[in-house]
Amino acid sequence: MSALLRLFRHANCDIPSALADWEERVTAWDEKYYGQFPLAQLSEIHIDFAVFEFDESTERVTLAYALSAEQLMKRDSARMRGFPNVNVSVNKAMGSKSFLADKGHFLGHASGGILDINLFPQRRELNRGWSDEGKRFRAMERYVAEHRGTFFYHRPLYDSENWIPCRLEYGVLLEDTKWWVDEFQNT
Repeated sequence: MSALLRLFRHANCDIPSALADWEERVTAWDEKYYGQFPLAQLSEIHIDFAVFEFDESTERVTLAYALSAEQLMKRDSARMRGFPNVNVSVNKAMGSKSFLADKGHFLGHASGGILDINLFPQRRELNRGWSDEGKRFRAMERYVAEHRGTFFYHRPLYDSENWIPCRLEYGVLLEDTKWWVDEFQNT
């Protein structure tokens, strides 16, 4: 059973026709990723209303997609504080090109996103909506959170083997018919 079918069956709803090419789209993204990182070992991880593609060779997410849901749990601030300090790894990996980072969520907490696999170093002004890009990013996240059952994806793009995406592609399927997609600089 495909990941998309499993996701929609779990939600007890039909797959929108706008997702008819989803599997081909994911395959094309995977092939592009393998072309850039030939030693990649991609696997799928299914968690409730979400699917994560994870590269076991670099220990990072390469794609996350889901149907937005109510917050699964109250934000666990103590656990978030206990998560490794993303700024340490950003500084170590990027040196003089480092930036202030937050623990961003591939799948926003307000739309049902979890912790752990879902966290990554995200530019602070992007995550908090402080920049023009950040305002667009937050508007997309807000839409997803306010429209339960919305299909959306977050695709990190990498230019090295660390876990810090250089860019982020975020896509939202509006009313099951048309795509709202944007790309954001993360480094």
